[in-house]
Amino acid sequence: MHELFRPLFRWKGFEMNKASYWQCGSKRLSLQRTLIMGIVNVTPDSFSDGGKHNTVDAAVNWGCRLAQEGADILDVGGESTRPGAAAVTVEEELQRVIPVVEALASRGFTVSVDTSKAEVMRAALSAGASILNDVRAFEEEGALQAAANSSAGLVIMHMHGTPNTGFGRMQDDSYLEDIESYLMKRQSALQNLGVSPDRICWDAGFGFGKSVRQNFGILAHTQRFVQSGQPYLLGLSRKSSLGAVTGVQDPGKRMPASIAGALLAAERGAQIVRVHDVKQTRQALDVWQAICQSV
Repeated sequence: MHELFRPLFRWKGFEMNKASYWQCGSKRLSLQRTLIMGIVNVTPDSFSDGGKHNTVDAAVNWGCRLAQEGADILDVGGESTRPGAAAVTVEEELQRVIPVVEALASRGFTVSVDTSKAEVMRAALSAGASILNDVRAFEEEGALQAAANSSAGLVIMHMHGTPNTGFGRMQDDSYLEDIESYLMKRQSALQNLGVSPDRICWDAGFGFGKSVRQNFGILAHTQRFVQSGQPYLLGLSRKSSLGAVTGVQDPGKRMPASIAGALLAAERGAQIVRVHDVKQTRQALDVWQAICQSV
């Protein structure tokens, strides 16, 4: 049995094989506790915090603050993936992202870059990024090769449709199978180019082309994806499905729902949660993990 796979987690009487670490370049991130990926958006139009950190200095300061509050990974993105978001040129994305990645990595933080562009991936890696987080699962031109040529940790996400053309909706009767099948295919594409499986993290894509019911189905069935044995990330922070069930229309006021979602994901086995509200999520996870350790 590969050392990446070993029984670590029991949920409602069901023991599953969870990845015990995630290899991200020279960094081996332990997954013995839930990691927090803090969101650093260097964009004017992200759905929740667009424009708040839309300069290099503001973004670097925000990333440093998130690290102090308990973020294990800082995820820097220069292009919004909200529905209808305008496309960003390679040059503009490089200008937004690379100085921030370089500044945060130089401080010793584990930095992820949220991009689908091969040029941005390569530049971010040169600037010190340890993780490539691609909502398009390295399907864009040159992205698969850029990922394979690196030693970075790689996040492959499922998305139905695109932000520019519209997400559409998946079929209710097979959406979990379809997501799982897609992630397996993208993992195979990476492994066929020599990528070690311990570098590949799965993300089912909460909110990306799924109905409210399907999104909460993804959360409810977290353990299904964790069983793959791959590191598993869930990102539901402040998303519209939380607003749909709580009636909270302002994304910035969905923190309680986001924390509840992160806790439920962790309880079901998710090893990484991608969040806006790091300090509050860290405290909630610390309490939950203290309970787990005392049982």
